[in-house]
Amino acid sequence: MSKKRIIALFVTFAFLSLLAMSTMPLRADEAGTAVSNPEQGPGFVEEEGSISAPAKKSIVPIILIGVGVAALAAVLVLVVFKTKYDITGQWTIHIAYDDDPYVFDSSTVFAGNKKSGTSADNYGGTGTYTVDGKNVTFTIRWPNDNTSTFTGTFDDKDRMSGRFHEDFGFDGPWTAVRGATTAGLPNSKITGNRRGPGR
Repeated sequence: MSKKRIIALFVTFAFLSLLAMSTMPLRADEAGTAVSNPEQGPGFVEEEGSISAPAKKSIVPIILIGVGVAALAAVLVLVVFKTKYDITGQWTIHIAYDDDPYVFDSSTVFAGNKKSGTSADNYGGTGTYTVDGKNVTFTIRWPNDNTSTFTGTFDDKDRMSGRFHEDFGFDGPWTAVRGATTAGLPNSKITGNRRGPGR
């Protein structure tokens, strides 16, 4: 079990415990119902016709609940919303062009860590990558000496998308799926042979 899950479970347990404690009744001396003189029992109060003062409510339960909610919210932000995207591994990248129907798919392996490393394509292209949160940038220098620069974001942990630009002046959209075959991407076929990997 990861440290984040342990922390989340601990904070959740602590919050529920504090919530349960806040619903417990106050002791008589805290509520102001106890009397210092044993002769002044309930009958004495009735005889004198006096009305006892209402019990004072403690703000401690409210403080405990507030602290618990704040701690739980902090853990949720750290564990749930602070997702770490990992690009390392094999991806199938679908590349299209803005000005003609030329498209192709490539299998690219990213090797390194979650922040930076190298990219290697099945057409013989190589390059580097960097990841900053959801944002990703990588390059592939194809065998024809044309370099494509890809910028985009993670759509989720196993999908990316964005735009690319090539040295030869071409641009277009790209999508990527982790470990997918070419059939896992739309329009996965080569319809031209003059760009990208230099085919």
